[in-house]
Amino acid sequence: MTIKDRRKAEQVPRPRWKRFLVTAGRAGALMAMLAAGTVWTLSQQHPAYTNPGTLLKLPGAIIQARTPTEETFRIGQVLRQYTHDGGTADRIADALVTEGNKRDISPSLLVGVMLVEDAKLDPRAKSFVGARGLMQVMPFHGGKWGCGSSDLYNIESNICHGVSVLAQTIKDTPNLRLALQAYNGCVHGRNTPGCHNYSSKVMKARALTESQMLAVNATP
Repeated sequence: MTIKDRRKAEQVPRPRWKRFLVTAGRAGALMAMLAAGTVWTLSQQHPAYTNPGTLLKLPGAIIQARTPTEETFRIGQVLRQYTHDGGTADRIADALVTEGNKRDISPSLLVGVMLVEDAKLDPRAKSFVGARGLMQVMPFHGGKWGCGSSDLYNIESNICHGVSVLAQTIKDTPNLRLALQAYNGCVHGRNTPGCHNYSSKVMKARALTESQMLAVNATP
């Protein structure tokens, strides 16, 4: 008997459950490689597959992409001019784009509203009349819009409430200028000094934001 034959005879058969695990492990590795290749291929052919929240369903697994969109990235870079906290800038940008898409409102317009309301981007801001947070939402709006939290000092909750209020004023008024005035509380019988300039300030801030976004050269 040769040495090769002796080694073969001395080998102990691997239990079936171990063979199954090895096979399953190889299959899992193969699926992972296929998934990576599929994601790359789809992202080349269909840019929509690179959007945040896009799901690629595979047998026994779901792969979720969480990379920022280019719009979110650009807005985040613009907001860094108003705060030294990059993390806060990114959270604000993500919330603005998310809520803007839900309500079909341009994120750059929302940036304009936010900067007019609170140019320091202070999530804890509070006005003399009690309006709170980044978009200066009045407390009586808290919890009305299905935002998951009534905490108006929370970035995501505040922006969700603010965008929802603005969406309602847009729906209830004949044009954007009046909708912005209404958002600011500049309506007949409750006018505050200089509030008639509010919509112009927002549109100016929006235009500046859009030009700054175009000037951002880097991509996420």
